[in-house]
Amino acid sequence: MITSKEVNYLTLREDSTISYLPKGKEHVVNDEGRWARDNRQNGRPASIIRKVLTKNALKLFKDSEFEAFVNEYKSECDKETKKFVIRENKDIPEVYCMTRERGGGTLNDSCMNNDREYVEMYAHCPSVRILCLMNTANELAGRALLWTLPDGNTLVDRMYVAQDHYYDMFIDHAIENGWMYKKKYKTYCDGMDFMLNGEHIQRSYKITTPTDFNYYPYIDTFRYGCDGWISNDDCSSYSYVYNCSSGGREGDNRSECAIDGEFYDDDDLRHIERGRYSGYCIHIDRAVYCETDRNWYYYEDESIVNIDDHWYRNDDDDICYSEYNSQWYMRDDCEYSDYDNDYFLADDCVYSNHHSSFIRTDEAYEVAGEYFHESVVNKVA
Repeated sequence: MITSKEVNYLTLREDSTISYLPKGKEHVVNDEGRWARDNRQNGRPASIIRKVLTKNALKLFKDSEFEAFVNEYKSECDKETKKFVIRENKDIPEVYCMTRERGGGTLNDSCMNNDREYVEMYAHCPSVRILCLMNTANELAGRALLWTLPDGNTLVDRMYVAQDHYYDMFIDHAIENGWMYKKKYKTYCDGMDFMLNGEHIQRSYKITTPTDFNYYPYIDTFRYGCDGWISNDDCSSYSYVYNCSSGGREGDNRSECAIDGEFYDDDDLRHIERGRYSGYCIHIDRAVYCETDRNWYYYEDESIVNIDDHWYRNDDDDICYSEYNSQWYMRDDCEYSDYDNDYFLADDCVYSNHHSSFIRTDEAYEVAGEYFHESVVNKVA
């Protein structure tokens, strides 16, 4: 399962790389008996960890599992450069307007960024604070609402981060403090599913809070309510749903479609959370449901693809792109060819022991029970 043929003597680096000794290089120690930097190199975590595993071991892991390892690794490396700060409810509007760390995570895509008036309701809620992840430049690297619940538990709500590996920091921080956190911490979905002390629990809560304001936030978890309270339970008798990014709340009102400017019944609209038209509502005829993150997208968004009438983000580890025929496929339906550096449908390729790789069936020849690429058949014969 494990091999040291390519790399050895691995150690963590603060820049989120892995320091290692390459094959053929002499292992050098200093006068104190510690590993010296001589002959050592740095590499990306996923690349180096793949070199540690044998070919047979590599077949046991999915790309998503290597990505999870990288996120945990980067999180561990970053802990010394980040700190968590809890701000009181009155500071929440300020936090939403803070300078944010750059990155491709959910923090910079949030529909409530810089909308101080829209989140003023939180400043008057006695049960909420906000958990902030700060970097050394005093920039906001992540945030999550921190609720004090009626049963005495503390809940870390949906997490917004500048970098995906910061999610691991939030989860670790919640566990260390004995706090609950959302099971699906990246999305508004499943607002009654939580994790506490390593166990999955389901709870319904009602939060008492002032609700009479001119503007309202988009609330991820406690989005259902009446005058004077909000709840995470859509089975309760509620009058309002706080799922508008334009400062309103859903009731009996009609809302505007961001594409054509027409007003439609709320049941005919979908709120877009990511990509094009993020933070706005559009008519259901122009919206599609994405299986990857369970969000609605504009159907012509460049970040999503259609596979067998289902939509996925094009960075989903469960799908892959074949350069051979310019098609997207489900990853489980394909095999990766090291020979061609491409994905092929499993039904369209065979495994060649000679090439230690899958090759396309239409380019393969069987010789004495073994498969060879057509380019070497004459040499084998």
